[in-house]
Amino acid sequence: MFAPPSPARPPALAAPRARVALAALAFSGLAALTAVARPEGDAAAAAPAKGRMEYFTHASEMLSDSLNVGVYLPPGYEQGEQTYPVLYFLHGLWGTSRKWEERGTPATLDALIAAKKVPPMIVVCPDGKNSMYVNALEIEAPWSDFLATELIETIEKRYRARKARVSRAITGDSMGGYGALNCAFRNSETFSAVSAHEAMLFPIDPDQLDPRLKQFAVQWKPVYGAPIDKENWKEWSPLAQAETLPAETLKRLAIYFDCGNTDRYRFHVTGEQLHEILERREIPHEWYLREGGHGRDYFSEYVGESLCFHGRLFAAAEAGAEMGAGSH
Repeated sequence: MFAPPSPARPPALAAPRARVALAALAFSGLAALTAVARPEGDAAAAAPAKGRMEYFTHASEMLSDSLNVGVYLPPGYEQGEQTYPVLYFLHGLWGTSRKWEERGTPATLDALIAAKKVPPMIVVCPDGKNSMYVNALEIEAPWSDFLATELIETIEKRYRARKARVSRAITGDSMGGYGALNCAFRNSETFSAVSAHEAMLFPIDPDQLDPRLKQFAVQWKPVYGAPIDKENWKEWSPLAQAETLPAETLKRLAIYFDCGNTDRYRFHVTGEQLHEILERREIPHEWYLREGGHGRDYFSEYVGESLCFHGRLFAAAEAGAEMGAGSH
């Protein structure tokens, strides 16, 4: 059984500017599950049991293409018939399905599971092929729809994945953070929670793009058009969705996002804007502006935070199911 995590980080390690907005009613069952990012003391020194990564090629009907999919299976998966919650991880621009493993994240998750700070879970890492994970404008590539339907169906047939919404969440880094927010905001009936590290959050008006981001215009042509189709761009803006989607739709989600205070693309500025929109609309969420820049080091430093966020929600969902509640 998953045990409540140990007390939160000491002040010296806390996020420098944490903004937290949580609905007490929605998350009352989580009060005892205060998360920390990584195990400490003896738990950190002990060698945890290891999960394993495996990879397969999926021929997608929706995308008319084949893509590689990485899957983390937790320690003990091979024994018994236990089912597991599933976290879908979306990598950043120019990444692949192996990005989760390349950054050493399986070891981070192994340690958190061993320390009973998160329950065992499956993590699915599809190859996003620089798609921005949205339904492309100029090519037949409905990535957001694929993530919310075909990929989930494939995983739930292939692995012992729990099929309840409360046991299904999505996360991402950089481009993947943008994709995760997009997918979850538009599919809150499918996912119960979303998290994003240093998400590529762009201004709603592409004319206001930071000059450093305009280098990606050629890469974006199949997705948004060239010049950028402003209506299509806005359609796939998490900031615009946060403004326009019904509040009750967004309140179905547990939402976490963070960014470094020296992000070279200034995604901390648009992250703050997303926070302000959600706060004004009284949408429960967690927003953290943390020390750091943009890239591998930032992600590796703070991925434990989002894993604990999802872990406590998965644990609460499991506890609720055992008590007959069935949801948080």
